Amino acid sequence: MFEHYNIHTAFGTLDMLNIENFDKIETFNQILNQINNLKEFELWGDLEDSETFDKIEINETNKGVKILLSNPKKSLEGVFHNIPIKSWRRKWSEIGDNSDFLIPIAGIQWKGFDVMVFRLKEKTTSFEWKSESPATFSEMGKKLGEFHTIMLETLAPRMATEWNSRLKRLETITSSGTLWRVPYSKHTDSIRSLGNLTCDDWLMTDGTVCLDLLHLGYQELGKLITDTNRFSCLRDVASMYVDIDKLSSVSGSDSSKYLRRVFFESWCKTAPQKWYSKFALDGNLGGMQIWRYDVELMRFFLAKASKKSYDKTWIKNVKDIQRDLFTYRIISGSALGMLLSSAMIALLWPGINIGLKTAILGVGVVIYFMGMRNYRKTSLPPY
Repeated sequence: MFEHYNIHTAFGTLDMLNIENFDKIETFNQILNQINNLKEFELWGDLEDSETFDKIEINETNKGVKILLSNPKKSLEGVFHNIPIKSWRRKWSEIGDNSDFLIPIAGIQWKGFDVMVFRLKEKTTSFEWKSESPATFSEMGKKLGEFHTIMLETLAPRMATEWNSRLKRLETITSSGTLWRVPYSKHTDSIRSLGNLTCDDWLMTDGTVCLDLLHLGYQELGKLITDTNRFSCLRDVASMYVDIDKLSSVSGSDSSKYLRRVFFESWCKTAPQKWYSKFALDGNLGGMQIWRYDVELMRFFLAKASKKSYDKTWIKNVKDIQRDLFTYRIISGSALGMLLSSAMIALLWPGINIGLKTAILGVGVVIYFMGMRNYRKTSLPPY
């Protein structure tokens, strides 16, 4: 029923599954009836092995094989991953009823990897980006912040070593010509990340913007790079930035920047405060820029793997970003140095009276705060 193959690539070996005559409803019903007898396969969620469907439609998409199933009781929309992947979608099925999110309800796994994932089919309408963009992206940011608040329940500590190793791997297999490592802020907790979030993952149902979780929660071809799907919430935001910049209906960098700002400020209204604090967004500790770097490298790799072109403009500007961050570090370092120097002089210099000591220390404090204010003003914006 399921045919297994090994795909050998320049970057490693992948498992692939295939199903003969998958466009026939009898084939899918047979899978449901026999799934419990198939070695290493598991059925989860709102599907029963005794259930039958009347109709199936399949279509090839850039996110896998799209599946539409129906019987008198329900209609399901799903995806068949020829290359099984690890994802959070089985966990997300436990979120419960929430009209802001289209939640997966069932699936089939092989060795713990997703083969098929389904959700209830919904009536949706497309966005008119040119006329609705600011309001739409404001709603998207708000809903993403709500999702990240839900993820507070399952957060884990930052994974600086793993994230930097991932960047090294991506730099190597893309031949990006860049090198960037950061310590990451202690405020960048790891969460059940959405993966490569795009504008296409947002739908309009009954006049309301909602997030479709069907194609999220995993890294495409992730087995070739890293097994983790845990990242900072900032990666989800950065992923949307990349997609906003690539929208053909948005004209000019100023328009893109405006939409990124609208999205970010709306996200801040509903996301946990510590995740958009000045410490979490400190460029010297990674901030938003290092996560955009991860997203750009990942998309570059996927384009390269499928022999497609990719706009590397942002990646080529990484060295300029690093140069700016180095300049900002000089500003903050000089301000701190002045404060420490004035304190040492005031405390240790012999033969000067208390009034002069106070004045020297006061000058150091003023220079420090002026320098840090300038540092915060010149640091890279989070959008």
